Amino acid sequence: MSIIFSFLFELLYPIYLLKFRKERDYILGRLKKANLQIKPKEVYKNLFLNGLDSLRFLQNKKVPVKFENFDLVPELPVVFVSIHLGAFEMLHRGLGNLVESGELRVESFVNLVVSEFRNKRLDRFLVNLRRTRNVRIVRDFEVSMVLKKVIRNKEILAVMADQSKRGGEYFDILGQRVPLFLKLPITANKLGASIVLFRTFRENREHIIRIERIYEPYSKINPAEIAKIFENWILEYPEQWAWNYFYSKR
Repeated sequence: MSIIFSFLFELLYPIYLLKFRKERDYILGRLKKANLQIKPKEVYKNLFLNGLDSLRFLQNKKVPVKFENFDLVPELPVVFVSIHLGAFEMLHRGLGNLVESGELRVESFVNLVVSEFRNKRLDRFLVNLRRTRNVRIVRDFEVSMVLKKVIRNKEILAVMADQSKRGGEYFDILGQRVPLFLKLPITANKLGASIVLFRTFRENREHIIRIERIYEPYSKINPAEIAKIFENWILEYPEQWAWNYFYSKR
């Protein structure tokens, strides 16, 4: 299947560049600034392949996924935090599947924080695709209201830290200023929630979803430390990070 998808990408990529060459040039500039010897085409190919696998996974089709370190998940409430790396759309559904199977000790919802897309049809499509019996969609402007409920009911909140349309603090990541929305998980930690940093990446045709770091409730957290962890993730799989994500926000 991956061979077919790779062939399809080779057919579509030249067509894509006809309309989005400026975005490609922007990504090239970011990669050069980060001193990474990879080409924008590699980034787009991984976005394409990871995106297709994400779509198949959200449609409950068979995709090879392995969970690592999930036996370390602390008592709820927990805020799961990640970035747009690998097949990132699998992250929240993976949590929802673990809730349904009983591997995560929760009887309620995974509250997934998302931003609204300008394209209303695309927005509705993604909301319907992402939502399941165990995943509740939360708009970013609803977070302050939802956070108290998550703490009170001992639920899960899932956020992407490099999704900061409503403000965020800037950190140096690979030689450039990147906005990270860490205020939400740090606030939740001060209110008694644990923070779990987790990520996904594709390796040898298998997707790994791995817990990397846990902050217990009421920890003294240095946001720059979290930013450095994210930077290390990107350095490990630079071709799988969504380098184009901030193109429209310059």
